[in-house]
Amino acid sequence: MRLPFFSIAILMVCVGLQALAQQSKIVELRHADILNGKTINGEDVRELIGKVHFVQIAAEGGLVKVWSDTALQYMIQNKYELYGNVKVVQDSITIRSSKGVYYADRRMMEGYNGVQLERGATLLTARQGEYFVDGKRSHFTGNVVLVDTSTTITCHEMYYFETETRSVATGKVHVFEKNNSVNIYGDSLLHIEKNKFTLVLKQPRLVKIDTSSNGIIDTMVVVSREMQSIQDSVERFVAIDSVRLVKGSTSARCGKAIYFVSNEFITLQTHPIIWSDENQITGDTIRIRMEDKRIRSMWVKNRAMAISRVDTALPNRFNQLTGRELTMYFRANKLEQVDVQRNATSLYYLFDNKEPNGANKSSGDRIFIDFVQNDVNRIKIVGGVQGQYFPEKMINRHEQDYNLDGFRWYENRPIRLGAYIISE
Repeated sequence: MRLPFFSIAILMVCVGLQALAQQSKIVELRHADILNGKTINGEDVRELIGKVHFVQIAAEGGLVKVWSDTALQYMIQNKYELYGNVKVVQDSITIRSSKGVYYADRRMMEGYNGVQLERGATLLTARQGEYFVDGKRSHFTGNVVLVDTSTTITCHEMYYFETETRSVATGKVHVFEKNNSVNIYGDSLLHIEKNKFTLVLKQPRLVKIDTSSNGIIDTMVVVSREMQSIQDSVERFVAIDSVRLVKGSTSARCGKAIYFVSNEFITLQTHPIIWSDENQITGDTIRIRMEDKRIRSMWVKNRAMAISRVDTALPNRFNQLTGRELTMYFRANKLEQVDVQRNATSLYYLFDNKEPNGANKSSGDRIFIDFVQNDVNRIKIVGGVQGQYFPEKMINRHEQDYNLDGFRWYENRPIRLGAYIISE
């Protein structure tokens, strides 16, 4: 029976692949100072002593090169136990350890008593590890530390995929970004070196300790359900879902926060709330600008509202400001001025010799409020000014009826305790 040419071609390819697979299991010994034969547990073993060097063809071509001081070659298992100055090289990857085992049939190396992987500017160390030649992937456990051009990562366990420069870490993960001295903690991580991208899941926490020009130390802590570090041309950290932030006397909650490191900007999105001293600020989007590690301004866009409690002895009275846009300016961490634009409205409670004396409701195109030591010093209303006074006997015990549209006071202000955040 004659086989079609196409079938013959397929048969030849299959035979060739099978031959290549068999050939790739062959190990070529290139050097050993001394070779002894022995038997261990009924298996023939070759003892290789002095400058041991052998190679093997990888499944995708190219050589895997192995060195050690001494080795035991198990003939049936096709396995090599390696001792002293163990080194495995494949393309751009170099693995070193003091002790290891190389499984030729699987093209896999195990390292013990301290393992080190090098690839260009990336250095990974651990107590022990495995390296799989086919696929160029590795698995490390115990005191794992990965250092590359921008990041240092420590954890209990890590998988490293060389082709993608991708790392997956678990167990007490700690990321340190060298360029901006930011620390991120979490339980699991995905890091892609070539994209300068890091994703931390399971209780991520960002900690940044800053020192201003006058020597004042201030710590910022951010927690969320997911956190990203993107260290490309625009360095930024992104916190997503259930975000809580504390920096000095300022706290915040939102659905998403973006911290632009070099520009010293923080953008809060998705129902953001900020507490600054005794003030509460809400809006659709809030942008915080910092100078010299201190908050310099807050800009609130759309449905902007600022609220401050009048006096703890009068728990239902709150001074209030609303408008389309609101900007708060700070100096030396103290509120200096508030600028409300477009449909600006204020409700301000009055006192006479420290006794409650009603409230003023005012509106205009723009409202400016100047502060001295966090107390109101001057109020200026510009354009389309309207005002109304409510006597004390009218508003007493009915304060909630006079709150501005959109009023809501939140009690769940985050509080920093060391490098952690708790809630009231």
